[in-house]
Amino acid sequence: MLKVLVIAYYFPPMGLSGVQRTLKFVKYLKKYNWEPTVLTTSEVGYFAHDQSLKQELDETGVRVIRIGGREPNSLLAGFGTLKCPREFIRKILNRLSQIFFIPDNKIAWARSAYEKCLHLLESEQFDAIFISGPPFSLFDVFGNIKKKYNIPLILDYRDLWVDNQFSFYITPFHKILHKKKEYKALKAADKIIVTNRRIKEKIINDYKFLSFDDVFIIPHG
Repeated sequence: MLKVLVIAYYFPPMGLSGVQRTLKFVKYLKKYNWEPTVLTTSEVGYFAHDQSLKQELDETGVRVIRIGGREPNSLLAGFGTLKCPREFIRKILNRLSQIFFIPDNKIAWARSAYEKCLHLLESEQFDAIFISGPPFSLFDVFGNIKKKYNIPLILDYRDLWVDNQFSFYITPFHKILHKKKEYKALKAADKIIVTNRRIKEKIINDYKFLSFDDVFIIPHG
């Protein structure tokens, strides 16, 4: 079987829709002659945990490698499932995060994941790397993997990166940085998957080197 390294921050026992998408991908890849290994986060503080998804994952027998980081969720791991703050507090925290962390506040974990990936590639051969975003810091950091190993890189957009509904750019320079990072990531990618036509049309219009056939739509099931 071909081997794929799947890198996803949001993964069981965390819950919600983004988690389920990646879980279903790895669950059914074996039917298509792909053997997945998942690189994801260790225990974190998060707004939803779903043990039924964790059980479904365990039943697949998929190999999962968990690593910690120093991003906010890892620092809150001792609190387990967090209570979602009020809407105005959530917006304030989100905007502060976007001011100080580019592309997002998972950048520390993304760098840890990258170092772990390099270690794995020294001892194992993978036929592709599949990355699920957000967090888009993974897209940003892992663009460099092609320079080292020339391994096929697949990016899966669960949401827009630039100009999504929660984007906040305190200065034009902030948005420029995001676009430069997305440009670099898309240039490095061999395949691009998105969840809907809106995302596909947006990135094709923003990055003219992409053609209609470069971006594939796989909707949520």
